Amino acid sequence: MKRIIPIALVILLLLCSVFGCSSSTPRESSASKNASYEGAYYEQPMEPATEDAAYGFRDESAPAPNPSAALSNRKIIRNADVSVETLEFDAFLAQLADSVGAIGGYVESSSVGGRTLRNDQKLRYAHYVVRVPAERLDEFLNTVSSLGNVTSANTGLRDVTTSYVDSEKHLEALRTEQDALLEILSKATTVEDIITVQDRLTHVRYQIESYESTLRSYDDQIALSAVSLNINEVERETQIKEETFGEEVSRRFHESLQDVGSGFKSFGAWLFGNAPEIIVVLVIIGLHVLVVILIVKGAKKRAIKRRQNALAKKAAAAAPKPAEPQK
Repeated sequence: MKRIIPIALVILLLLCSVFGCSSSTPRESSASKNASYEGAYYEQPMEPATEDAAYGFRDESAPAPNPSAALSNRKIIRNADVSVETLEFDAFLAQLADSVGAIGGYVESSSVGGRTLRNDQKLRYAHYVVRVPAERLDEFLNTVSSLGNVTSANTGLRDVTTSYVDSEKHLEALRTEQDALLEILSKATTVEDIITVQDRLTHVRYQIESYESTLRSYDDQIALSAVSLNINEVERETQIKEETFGEEVSRRFHESLQDVGSGFKSFGAWLFGNAPEIIVVLVIIGLHVLVVILIVKGAKKRAIKRRQNALAKKAAAAAPKPAEPQK
């Protein structure tokens, strides 16, 4: 019996090498590099467009196309990156949340901030990461287009079929090895054999859990597409389509009118908003002006009086003196 167990272990290890069982953990394998965590799509840039749709593509303008029939049996991860403008920021976010819930998705993360324009107007922006069912990704992108002005839309496919199948084969071989080890463990009689088998069994179970985690991560990314949304609040939407000369002139004219109106609006808001301070400043300036006016008037009166006195003295000096009577 002591000789049978080591021989069985050697045979089992040889079988594992034939089936492709690797002694390294799955986290070091190519499968885990392709799907080590959810959202890895955003940590690495999309690969450039190629003629092979199964390998991936990047579309800068058109909505995300549906996978072709050739991809129906493959493991495809679909994601998108969209930039959109809106004139009604709060309404857009509310409608977006409703659309995500109605389509069976959820908001994975969100952040909202603000910025100030040259005319002191404050506008907001937001970044959302939304997960939606992959088969309804196109529907969701069309909904976003109807809610706001989409300035850019990038979609991508990532084919993970090879890595997925490779992970499944490794997992199947590991489970076969686990069953064989359990059978050997049930027949082991010495402490040394039991410890040897249990050490190998622990390592195999760790690998099984790792590959199962990798496959679950793939399944999640395949079933739910990740959509990165950059949302900007704007005063007026960016013109996307090419304009004729007349349309451009008309647009620029209306934009100039809007700028002038916005300038008057900002000035009025500043004027009425700072009215108390402006009134105090005007009162202080008025008092100083009044004091200066009174000082100037007083100086003029004194100068006139001095001039009159001087003229009177001069006239008196020039007048002839009366003749003295003769004795």
